[in-house]
Amino acid sequence: MRSYIAAALVATTALLACARTQQEAPVAAATPIAQSPAPAAAAPAQRRQPVSPMKLDTVRKQAIAELMATLKGRENEPAGVVFKNVKLHRDMPVKDFLTMMDEQYGRSLSFACTNCHMDNGDYASDTRKNKVIARQMERMQRDIDTKYINKVKELDDPRPKTTCVMCHRGTPHMPNTMDVPTAPVPQRKRG
Repeated sequence: MRSYIAAALVATTALLACARTQQEAPVAAATPIAQSPAPAAAAPAQRRQPVSPMKLDTVRKQAIAELMATLKGRENEPAGVVFKNVKLHRDMPVKDFLTMMDEQYGRSLSFACTNCHMDNGDYASDTRKNKVIARQMERMQRDIDTKYINKVKELDDPRPKTTCVMCHRGTPHMPNTMDVPTAPVPQRKRG
């Protein structure tokens, strides 16, 4: 009986194999790699073009003008009183505070307001990483000014102050190289 079941099983398997082969599409002959068609070239990834500094300046000036319009009559109040969550420059008048944000942070880093602040108008939020970094960098600048720069008596400037632009030079990430000048470097007039 066992041999009969084994023979039936072999016959069934052979029939199924035959039926499967007739249903399958014929396999294409293998092509050597050197002769295979080249894959279609992928379209180059579109890289976002940076916004021009002039456009960013316009955007920042407009945002500051709109904010100042909502603060009519409070321009000379301390920034720490008018705005929430001001950690540095709390005593600076609002108009000077916003000018500093535009010129020192925005222009020096080629940033719009929304690089540090939420674009929903929540300026107090510390959600954006760049805002946290900006505060740390401001503290670093203060340390450099008080601990190091003020002690260099040979400097021409009686009140030297470091700024964002000294390192960033208008870019979000500090460049680590300099262009080779194509013309003589202008010399600073002394005294």
